[in-house]
Amino acid sequence: MLPQLWMALSCIQSAHTLIEKLFEIETCGPPQIQNTMLNQTKSPGEPAYFQCQIDMSKCMVAFIDWYHDTGDGTQRRKVKSARAGDPHTHQISNVDPDHEGTYTCVVGNVLGKAEASAYLQVNSGQGRVLARQGCGIVRMLVMVGMMLMVSSWVT
Repeated sequence: MLPQLWMALSCIQSAHTLIEKLFEIETCGPPQIQNTMLNQTKSPGEPAYFQCQIDMSKCMVAFIDWYHDTGDGTQRRKVKSARAGDPHTHQISNVDPDHEGTYTCVVGNVLGKAEASAYLQVNSGQGRVLARQGCGIVRMLVMVGMMLMVSSWVT
């Protein structure tokens, strides 16, 4: 009787393990941006490139949008969405003074979103030196139940 009981328990344990494997769901979270966008200084007519490397190894993102905030911070407009060109890069082929301001890459899915920003300074053409040097801002917004948690840091 003992060997039969041992065999039955072994079969139950194997079945339990198999069921756990069948129902094991790999969860994902909000998207993550892997790089820090760098602030840039350009003269009129030069190109500017901003890159936003997104980790999509576990989850896809629902959107990748690019925004431009004017230098005085009064206006924000969408300048690019994932449906146009390489969604990870925003390119300005010929910079002019109107391009000055903060460029932000916003990526998201149903679990949250992440943002990375950098500032583009446009020289006046008279040899003005950049006042803002360094790196941009990385921001991650995560949905936890019905709460939105925000983390920001300057890198």
